Amino acid sequence: MIKLLLLVLFLFSCSKQENPITTYPFKGVIIDIFEDKKQMMIKHDEVPGFMMEMTMMFNIDSAINLTNYEIGDSLNFIFNIIERQNAPAKTWANQLKIVGHRDLNENEVFDDFFEEDEVIQIGEKISNFSFLDMNDDNVELSSYGEKIKFISFIFSRCPMPNFCPAVILKNQYLVNQFKNNPNIEFIIISFDYSYDTPKILKKAYGDIFDNYENIHFLSSYGNKDDILNLTMQAGLGFSGIDEGDPRDINHTLKSLLIGPQNNLIDSFGGDSWLPKEVELKIKNILKVNGLD
Repeated sequence: MIKLLLLVLFLFSCSKQENPITTYPFKGVIIDIFEDKKQMMIKHDEVPGFMMEMTMMFNIDSAINLTNYEIGDSLNFIFNIIERQNAPAKTWANQLKIVGHRDLNENEVFDDFFEEDEVIQIGEKISNFSFLDMNDDNVELSSYGEKIKFISFIFSRCPMPNFCPAVILKNQYLVNQFKNNPNIEFIIISFDYSYDTPKILKKAYGDIFDNYENIHFLSSYGNKDDILNLTMQAGLGFSGIDEGDPRDINHTLKSLLIGPQNNLIDSFGGDSWLPKEVELKIKNILKVNGLD
């Protein structure tokens, strides 16, 4: 009995060690609150040895009542990370303590990320835009023809394990599921038109997808108007690219499922969408269009 108990304790301790929680103390100011998503946009101070000062979205512990907080509150809080071997890291903030309050200054307000009137709705067509592939060649979205297209957005300087790297991991899963179907293309576009040249994208992501033909990384370098108009239609917001400091870059997340006639079938916001659910939706769309 004692041996069995020791074995159980050993296995339990091993399982706990597989996914340890790393914590960091943060200080910041609330820029926006999203009660329905249990998230806050917080402009935080530098965390020495971990992260530079920047503004970013935080998942908030589900036990916390967000109505107790206001935009402009200064916070001390704990940032938690669980690294997972085959999935994006899980992150959340807890132990939120209000230590002050101030009015936001003009460059901290992000209400104008994008114009809602310009965002395309389900069934509407996305416009044609031009970017650069990793060989520095011009590529138009229309060049992918009458195929299903899954479009995601990243930028290589993203420091967060549950944002841009998560987009890469989720696309990697989807690419694997459809690697033998020539009727769907996965397109990942960097909105960092100032830094992410084709060479930089190839260095950052090329090795991951060397053996896949159905995924394409596109650079918006030199195509500022195209990426601004595309992300406006997509409903993705970003700012700070022209500031020259990655700490000034703020962004939301969005992935688009586009039909053969370039019509929007569905969109997936944030970093919490599940690849398996998207896989099932893609399979259904391929079947409906006779492309499976």
